[in-house]
Amino acid sequence: MGENASSAEQLRAIEEAPVLTRAASAGERVLGVLSVGALFAGLSAAAAVDIPAALGIAVLLLAVGVVLGWRWFHLRAPGRRPHTKAEGWIAFLGPVSLAIPALGLLWNNPVALPGALVAAAVPTAVLAGYLALRWRR
Repeated sequence: MGENASSAEQLRAIEEAPVLTRAASAGERVLGVLSVGALFAGLSAAAAVDIPAALGIAVLLLAVGVVLGWRWFHLRAPGRRPHTKAEGWIAFLGPVSLAIPALGLLWNNPVALPGALVAAAVPTAVLAGYLALRWRR
């Protein structure tokens, strides 16, 4: 569109521009809540019981997949606003926070149930915070 475009052409271009404020669907929100619950239940159960190291690695890889999957979904979703700095940082902290329960899972070192719940609560809270930030508008 050049400098001499008519006002009708300019209005048409504005109307055809993508809207970046599309809200999350109900299905996306339900899947997010289920993901947060599954992440907490899976990490806390795996950290509290004596499982083989290979199964602990599988649980940890699945948890990383859930955390990174939500970030990749929001990066690729059409009609969504770009990530803010806060969302970028909390998305970075998601996989990093998985190191807390990973200590027990990778070295086959089960912890007591309260410790397993606390270790699983940290990455779960980070994922829940990320999703809440993304869905706030």
